[in-house]
Amino acid sequence: MLPALTIRRRWVRPRRELLAICSAVLALAAVAAQITTPTTAATGASLADELRPSSWAMLVPTAWLAAPVPRVRRGDALDLLGIRSGDKAYAVPVAYGVAVLAVDERGLLLEVDENDASAIATARGGGMLLVPLLRSTR
Repeated sequence: MLPALTIRRRWVRPRRELLAICSAVLALAAVAAQITTPTTAATGASLADELRPSSWAMLVPTAWLAAPVPRVRRGDALDLLGIRSGDKAYAVPVAYGVAVLAVDERGLLLEVDENDASAIATARGGGMLLVPLLRSTR
């Protein structure tokens, strides 16, 4: 016989032991991560919990807006106008008194009911741009 066929390799067993140790460490780390993961109550209320009954949150992207968003904060009320430019330009009211949930560079997050949501989507689907109007508090 050839000498290469008769020599037993000793590094196979330590490799199996190393694999078993790594598996045990990963299993313990997974269990520890599950135990220390904060619950939803500890992380705060979700946006869905903050919405009024029969209302939805709708993001209106800034690309849909014909005018910049006025300085608004959470809880402000906006009216939305839909405008179409061109030879037969016109403007129509789309939504009244929608509440602002958040505003950032991506757009407006609004609290809308089913009528406002469908009116905004229909206006945008018809090619209109939206103009946000901040309602007075007085």
